[in-house]
Amino acid sequence: MSDIVMELRDVRRTYRIGGGMFGKQRDLHALDGVSLQLRRGEVLALVGESGSGKSTLSRILLGLEAPTSGEVFLDGAPVASIRRRAFAARVQPVFQDPYSSLNPRKTVRQIIEAPLVIAGGVAASERLRRVRELLDILRMPERMLEAYPSQMSGGQRQRVAIARALISRPEIVVCDEPTSALDVSVQAEVLNLLMELRAEFGLTYLFISHDLAVVEYIADRVAVMQSGRLVEVADAEALFAAPAHDYTRRLLASALTVPAESSEA
Repeated sequence: MSDIVMELRDVRRTYRIGGGMFGKQRDLHALDGVSLQLRRGEVLALVGESGSGKSTLSRILLGLEAPTSGEVFLDGAPVASIRRRAFAARVQPVFQDPYSSLNPRKTVRQIIEAPLVIAGGVAASERLRRVRELLDILRMPERMLEAYPSQMSGGQRQRVAIARALISRPEIVVCDEPTSALDVSVQAEVLNLLMELRAEFGLTYLFISHDLAVVEYIADRVAVMQSGRLVEVADAEALFAAPAHDYTRRLLASALTVPAESSEA
């Protein structure tokens, strides 16, 4: 079995914007020739400023968008050749905001089991068994089964979102800013939980974040994006110790900058 679980080869994503009363149409190159390998079992962090292309890349990895050109491979097979449901069972997301990513009209049980209901072929008793198993692993009491998102804290909601991602037993989880909407103390709990789950289930993470302290804590490797291009990919320890690209150095420097008003505290 190859060490490479997912790969992008020269992926480009171009949007046609403008036109009509707002002027001439033009091309926006959200991704411009991105080639990247995701290794089995690793945490690969994706960093860059807003508008750098991180979100576009994550949508392509999740199969929510197709590249304008280039190819994406899952275990060596072109993603375009894999049936949508089969692909979704193997690659799942955890989104940034647990307040908006969960259906407020559904109970915890309904939310977590939804991927199995959509996929079909899993009996209700087996779905319930898996939901209970995940609640136990995520250290949530069984009474939460019939709770609604409005009855839970932000950390509990994000645990439900993680359980929903894991119910189909995926290989890859795309974490898009999964802790940025949480309090600092809850962030640490969720990050530690993600690391425990990686070990227990043999998961591979693509971890998108603007918080470089979080990235330094969780990542094995870091990919740095600027204006739709990858400018640096390196082991996390090496990148934080001696970044090779000027843009990476500027990102790290800005993360270490302390606002003047904070220095008086």
